[in-house]
Amino acid sequence: MHPRALARLAVVLITLLASLHPNLVSGQRIERIPESLIRDVMPGADRFGEVDGDPPVILAFTESPDDSEVVFGYVFLTSDLPPEQYGYSGPIEALVGMRPDGTLTGMLVTDYNESYMRSMGDFLRTPGFQEQFAGKHIGEPFQLWNDIEGISRVSISVRALSRGVRDAARRVANAYALIDGPAATATEAVDPIGMSWFDLRQSGIVKRFEVTEPGEGSAGIGLAFIENDRLGAYFLGAQLYERAQRSAERRGGADNLMLYTIDGSRLRLFRQQGWSIEQDGDTTEIETRNVISMGLPSGGIVSGEATMVGVMLVDGSVDPSRPFRFIYDLDELGVHAVEYLSLEARRAAAEAQAQAEAAAAAAILAQAAERAEAEDLEEPEEPEAQPADQPAEDTLAGGLPSVATEDADAVDVPQPAVSAVVPIEDTSSSLDFVLTEDETLLQRTLAGASWSRLAMMAFIIALAFAAFLSKITPLRWASLAVTLVVLGWMDGGFLSVSHITSGIWTGVGVYLRDLPLLLLVTFTLVTTLIWGRVFCGFLCPFGALQDVIDHIVPKSWKRPLSQRVHRRAAWIKYGILAVILIPAILGSEVSLYQYFEPFGTVFFLSPSFPLWLIAGGFLAASVVIPRFYCRYACPLGAALGIVSLVSFRRIPRVEHCSLCSVCEQKCPTGAIRQEVIDVHECVRCNVCEVQLMERNGVCRHDVEEIRPRLIQLKVKTGV
Repeated sequence: MHPRALARLAVVLITLLASLHPNLVSGQRIERIPESLIRDVMPGADRFGEVDGDPPVILAFTESPDDSEVVFGYVFLTSDLPPEQYGYSGPIEALVGMRPDGTLTGMLVTDYNESYMRSMGDFLRTPGFQEQFAGKHIGEPFQLWNDIEGISRVSISVRALSRGVRDAARRVANAYALIDGPAATATEAVDPIGMSWFDLRQSGIVKRFEVTEPGEGSAGIGLAFIENDRLGAYFLGAQLYERAQRSAERRGGADNLMLYTIDGSRLRLFRQQGWSIEQDGDTTEIETRNVISMGLPSGGIVSGEATMVGVMLVDGSVDPSRPFRFIYDLDELGVHAVEYLSLEARRAAAEAQAQAEAAAAAAILAQAAERAEAEDLEEPEEPEAQPADQPAEDTLAGGLPSVATEDADAVDVPQPAVSAVVPIEDTSSSLDFVLTEDETLLQRTLAGASWSRLAMMAFIIALAFAAFLSKITPLRWASLAVTLVVLGWMDGGFLSVSHITSGIWTGVGVYLRDLPLLLLVTFTLVTTLIWGRVFCGFLCPFGALQDVIDHIVPKSWKRPLSQRVHRRAAWIKYGILAVILIPAILGSEVSLYQYFEPFGTVFFLSPSFPLWLIAGGFLAASVVIPRFYCRYACPLGAALGIVSLVSFRRIPRVEHCSLCSVCEQKCPTGAIRQEVIDVHECVRCNVCEVQLMERNGVCRHDVEEIRPRLIQLKVKTGV
């Protein structure tokens, strides 16, 4: 081939590959966003500047009362602040507006390519969903179903969007130094109840320091003194705080209780040993057994902000009414120290400051009175005229008269004391956030897990597995009913071939981000490798719906295909699987599965009329041919059928099966031909095994009873 032609071919191939895989195209920056959208997320701005800075932002300006321009806010794209958060099928990009104080002014989803869009519509742009982000502060955890109202059945994508907006906004705040350091002084007594985690950090009630392992990552450790039960329940939630108290009691109790929180990518950098407290030159070690892990946060203000939480039992020799220092000795990683001032110490400092100020004011008044008395004893002199713009008498703040320090005979008056307690200096110049890249996938999964949904999924799987193993027909129908209603219409947590394409596009992390999904996927793979397509027979809502149809439709309506046609038509679903997976493997994110899987249409109540025509056609065909969709069109069933070829615990056959046709006639998927079972077509529905157990048809007779007759028939045939 000519070199020029070869070069042209290479260009075409590269262009084609780039079009198939959007991730290979260089990221689109905020320059491409029209001003109309920028104004939507930053209402009230008078003018917008050019894209500038690192990370790139658009500055919004407004006029001040003196006609000068001031910065009104920052507009940025989440995709310009990597790493991006991945939703169910890929990254989700959003345009965000933020005021200098860290308050969001608006958010618009600009780009996402979710497979569920075909069945659920443009769900992330549902009216009212994007609007709820306006007014949120970057100090909030943006926790799904708590701070952010979610959308049922698409929790992975909504959680990814929420975290992406929050983390990108926090990065902008850090990069442009929008958040000042702790605002509360050492002598300011505040009530922490009702404060956000952000405000607790700002005020110094929660002190956090970073432990870094070079080249490996870091862990953020937060510390807070639990002054009373009310504060403990606010920090941890009532239930977890009660557990902490019981744990403390089992260790003999504690005079002082400290909360600790851990976040970041290297949780192991928090160790139970190496902790001590220093106060007035005395060091008190904290025993390893008194550093108690409480595991994952399940409530309280720490939920959504910390990955792991626990408490420390502090000896009574430490006086919480005075400042103290936490020491954390990590041996090869150095010694870390953080100063701490409890609420009690703050109140004591405030009282001491008030007393010192009152004493100073009283001393000033007394000295002023003494001077006035001394002046009364002397001959009064005519006061010199003073300029009109000069005050007749200097005063201190608060209107108290000052004492002239230039006079050599003047009395040295003590100045008011600022505080009887030396304030603890906080060296942090800005509030450091735990960013997305500092957390592992497992930590994010655990932190955002819905334990109630996980328990529900575990119950459904346990019920299905019990029905499969027991071969009890009523139990199977109960399992199918729960699968149809809960996994179908209520939760939408069924498996789909889209889970395979999403795994190809984004990696196995798509399963790890959702524990109920991970549990279902694991159960499906394990059971398929051992027994075959157990999922299809017990945990597929659309399969359950077809079984219900088959159960209520009169037998006279059914017209199954001939074995010859059936065997050929069964290969159609493998072709459909190839049509869906091959483009995904090649890098294309074009979604086709919704045209071949009616799951989303029926259970998500899709607004698409063409998809309802397709789903209605499958259901109508299932009236005539039992489990029509499973037999001839299901791509997920085809994928599981391929996996089931290596299953080793298959349905047993008996000697009569070469003559009896009861199981063959009863099989809902047409997988049986006398003694032969097509293992990749079998959905392990228990129907044929129940027939064997109940000895229907020829199976009513014992093998020993029928064998002589079979031999005689063979002899007679040979005569």
